[in-house]
Amino acid sequence: MNHTLLHQVLVSDLVVPVGLAEEPGQESLTGFGARLAHDTWIRCDLMVYRKDQARGDLWYIRGAPLLAVEVVSDASRSADLGPKKDLYERFGVPSYWVVDLKGDEPEIRVHELAGDGRYAERARVGRGHRVALTRPFGIELTPDQIFDRLPGRAAPRRRATVSHQAPARQAGPDLPHSEEPILIDAFGHRWPTGAEKIELWDGCPVFYGEWDERDVAIAERAYPGRVVRLDQPPGEPGTMTIMPGPAAEDG
Repeated sequence: MNHTLLHQVLVSDLVVPVGLAEEPGQESLTGFGARLAHDTWIRCDLMVYRKDQARGDLWYIRGAPLLAVEVVSDASRSADLGPKKDLYERFGVPSYWVVDLKGDEPEIRVHELAGDGRYAERARVGRGHRVALTRPFGIELTPDQIFDRLPGRAAPRRRATVSHQAPARQAGPDLPHSEEPILIDAFGHRWPTGAEKIELWDGCPVFYGEWDERDVAIAERAYPGRVVRLDQPPGEPGTMTIMPGPAAEDG
């Protein structure tokens, strides 16, 4: 089973127990977006939110979900356990679960906001263990039962690529000046194909995958004047971030 399919299996195995535990007025979705601010859009692997946060035919909910669940991949590991956790904390997501494979076995890390607004690790639950939670609903997490379809070790990962679009000579009407943050409306028109996941953090597009210098060059042409940063060594799985460029000097 390849890595993408393994990821989907782990997510889908959580859907039923989470759906059954939802309280009135709550809903859950997989792979849906949450608009946390005008310049921040994240896509949880699974999230629970209030029904009034989803309006019309929008491709995101408004505000912080009640629960964000991320299933760690090779590309997302550093983000899920580091800066993305910090992002969820900063925007007040009450509960954050991380499903991480320990060898071939899943471990669920449960984080809940404490009174000081910081995440406290509520539990780490692996095979042979269980934990009863009350936020954002009552549920007993039992990996033995939830992940009963977990296959053997994943096949080698497949490399993601940025779409080879024509070089952009100017920012154009859909992008702000290169030193300004990118807002959600412009961001939605600049997604590359082949990325494992795409998000917008504080006005900076973040692409999950396996990137090298060729991808950086393509991204520099797609986002002229901006700084393209690999968050890991070239060729290793992780994230590529598009940051604002230096402000132009007057005169």
